[in-house]
Amino acid sequence: MDLGLRDRVCLVTGSTSGIGLETARLLAAEGARVVVSGRNSDRVERARGDAGAELGVAADLSEVEAPAKLVGEVVRGLGPVHCLVNNAGEAYQTTYEELSDEQ
Repeated sequence: MDLGLRDRVCLVTGSTSGIGLETARLLAAEGARVVVSGRNSDRVERARGDAGAELGVAADLSEVEAPAKLVGEVVRGLGPVHCLVNNAGEAYQTTYEELSDEQ
């Protein structure tokens, strides 16, 4: 399948295992310049190799400053992000208005 992502920078958050890792693998197979990320640096490095990603960045996206730092590191390393697969997070059964900043 050709998704038109060859040579495009694709950032996949939460990509050290499961759906995120498999997504990173599929994007790399399409010829994308993949970036994997997760909280644990050892797992990020292992996922980078497993997925054939060009870059791995450890980041805990629950920290307020982490998303901007992650994107900044990607831009410095590979250029602008063309595709984001935001696979990190938790699910809450509530309305948006009732979510706290902590959640």
